[in-house]
Amino acid sequence: MDLQKKEEGAELAFGKDWAMKTLRRYHFMEIADWADLFIMSLWNHKWCITEAEQRLAEIQGVLESSIQRSSCECDHNKDRLYVYMKGHDTMPLSVSAIGLHSFDFLGLGYRVDWPVSIVLTPGALKIYSEIFSFLIKVKLAIFSLTDVWRSLKELRPLISLNQHAELRKQEVGHFNLLMKMRHQVNHFVSTLQQYVESQLSHVSWCNFLHSLQHKVRDMMDLESVHMAYLIDSLDICFLSNEARPVARIIDSILQCSLDFRSCLRGGMWDVGTNEDPAGRLSRINASQVLAIKKTFEKNLQELHLCYLKSPKHEEYGLSRFWGYLNYNEYYSDVGNEMRYYAFSL
Repeated sequence: MDLQKKEEGAELAFGKDWAMKTLRRYHFMEIADWADLFIMSLWNHKWCITEAEQRLAEIQGVLESSIQRSSCECDHNKDRLYVYMKGHDTMPLSVSAIGLHSFDFLGLGYRVDWPVSIVLTPGALKIYSEIFSFLIKVKLAIFSLTDVWRSLKELRPLISLNQHAELRKQEVGHFNLLMKMRHQVNHFVSTLQQYVESQLSHVSWCNFLHSLQHKVRDMMDLESVHMAYLIDSLDICFLSNEARPVARIIDSILQCSLDFRSCLRGGMWDVGTNEDPAGRLSRINASQVLAIKKTFEKNLQELHLCYLKSPKHEEYGLSRFWGYLNYNEYYSDVGNEMRYYAFSL
């Protein structure tokens, strides 16, 4: 039975707008246009409010506006969503810069009624929120890499047009290094995004629907099957306790994506500037590029060591992700300090 038929069977049993499907849509970003609008709005917003309650109210407004402008506009359950502050810490959101952990304080909640609350317990909803926070970090990394690529493309024609001019070789080398490192990090982050999305949206979900059909006889069975589905989802996102070393490595690489923005110093991409290409190239922060290169390669080697020690036949986890990442032996020389893929000035 294919996925569509399984979903139709679940809708007959639980209703067309059953809660698990709604949580998948929002917390797992299955329909990503609302999430893109929401996270991009947070990214670009000029934060000037310091009081926690006021800032939460403002973010709630951003959430509602993003859903209203997305394909989820007519969803009957959208009003059940709300944002909240995790724990009792103050909000670290900076008014000047967005970092990988800028929105770690932010939780996405979902109001449930009885008897759904028997299955969607506070603990289960907390797991949904944890996965949502992880996906925000992946989105931030993708947005940053896309933004940097947009800027770099503006300079590439200038280098081609001035290939016979007296452009300093060192500065062209800096540009080439930045391009290559951005490509490498983008390969990692985009592969991570594709892996997580495919596993959450199809594989684990399909397994969950299969369990609904064959293992659920009462509400207690449903709660058990649903929790198993969430545990699988945590494994997919490297959020389980066992995957913490891998999660730290992935976070460090995602941070590299955001650090690329500091490689492009102010004024480098001003439109209509009369500055010569060599002058604009000199604005590349070469030391920052080299720092990203060192951090990325170190973390990739550590991830490879974790992969070598990990079980190779699990349905989810690092072994499966490394298969996506190393497709066509992209990292064939990682064991020898990635000499094939290392770039030098």
